[in-house]
Amino acid sequence: MSALDEEINPTVDLLGGPYAYRQRDIVVASQHAALVTGLLGEAGVTVDEVKASELLGLTLLQLEDVEAAAAAMVALVGEAEGRPEPDQPLDQVLWALRTLSGRRYAQWSPTIGKNRLVGQVQGVGRVNHSGGGDPIRATAPGWSTRATGPGRGTRVGVLDTGLYPQPWLAGGWAARYSDLTGAVDTALYADGHATFISGLILREAPGATVEVRRVLQSTGVAATNGSADSWSVAEAIVDFGRSGLDVLNLSFVCYTEDGNPPLVLSTAIDRLPPDLLVVAAAGNHGGVADPEGRPLRAGQATKPGWPAALDDVVAVGALEPDLATSASFSPDAPWIDVLAPGVDVTSTYLPRARPDESSPAVEFPDGWATWSGTSFAAATVSGVVAASTEPGRVSARSAAEDLLASLPETAQPALAWSGAKVLKLAQI
Repeated sequence: MSALDEEINPTVDLLGGPYAYRQRDIVVASQHAALVTGLLGEAGVTVDEVKASELLGLTLLQLEDVEAAAAAMVALVGEAEGRPEPDQPLDQVLWALRTLSGRRYAQWSPTIGKNRLVGQVQGVGRVNHSGGGDPIRATAPGWSTRATGPGRGTRVGVLDTGLYPQPWLAGGWAARYSDLTGAVDTALYADGHATFISGLILREAPGATVEVRRVLQSTGVAATNGSADSWSVAEAIVDFGRSGLDVLNLSFVCYTEDGNPPLVLSTAIDRLPPDLLVVAAAGNHGGVADPEGRPLRAGQATKPGWPAALDDVVAVGALEPDLATSASFSPDAPWIDVLAPGVDVTSTYLPRARPDESSPAVEFPDGWATWSGTSFAAATVSGVVAASTEPGRVSARSAAEDLLASLPETAQPALAWSGAKVLKLAQI
């Protein structure tokens, strides 16, 4: 059974916090897997499970006991600089593997990394910081009934939570039965994420088809409110991205301690077709505090959110309703390409949902809500690009290049140095 077919359910070995990852997993380039298992074997470290992915060209190794593995590998290495703290056993294992390899092969080390947690960026979940908040019930915005129009024939992929078939979306979406959200009586706020995104895309590109693939889950052992591990997400990115999509919307984020791209997600983006345009949310970590109100460490508000910060991805931050200033939760960083409306945005949603599993359901009459987050700014950009795409004539990449070239740069002093463009609804 492939990772795409398995239930995405974080296990108890998950390390929490904004840099969450599975503590027993090592991801390695498949051509280096034998070397890594050999080095582990020299220290008597047992690999409990091995998964090789042809889609990614990576292999996932699961350690039987990460603490014991760390102790054995550190002992094998002996004295060396840069050893991580004892409370970071997986970091110690990775450090030892790199150190041993470097000693033997003139500082060369195998391509290895962590199986990190990927989560939504609307403001809930263990991998998020601030901003976004909860959806608020809204009245129908008076959008015209959709018919064929801009974006006709364009396929926009949304890799996210499940989709609820809200009536306004009728005729504009495609999803497998397993990609639908049906049990709205027990749904959490996060479960409406893909439905909200789909409405924003189809508002701008009414002739397009939004294809939803479920990869983020709202429940599980870790109660992560819309998360999955990067291994599962990366396989889904490549599998979905190779299905003939024009645009792929990724409204989720992953963070790394050192600010370098996560191995699994960057590999997935590199393996996509060259004509596919990827649009991703920048993250909601631009605020001054985390969800518990604790101040962020220096530099945290500008740290890269992945996959948005990758070079071949259109990274989208959020604008305030005045369409002149960036949202307080939107990071200010040079890797952001465009700012779009992302505060108090109205779109399609579930008829009812709960903020958490212990709270009563909140009614959203007729399935409309107002929400904030860079997730939704990214959806608007995906829709605008889709509206200008003509499959077989004008590619989504060409449409995006034309859009970005046509938009003005922000006049906001804090962002002017970044070169980010500003997308205003009046320009659509």
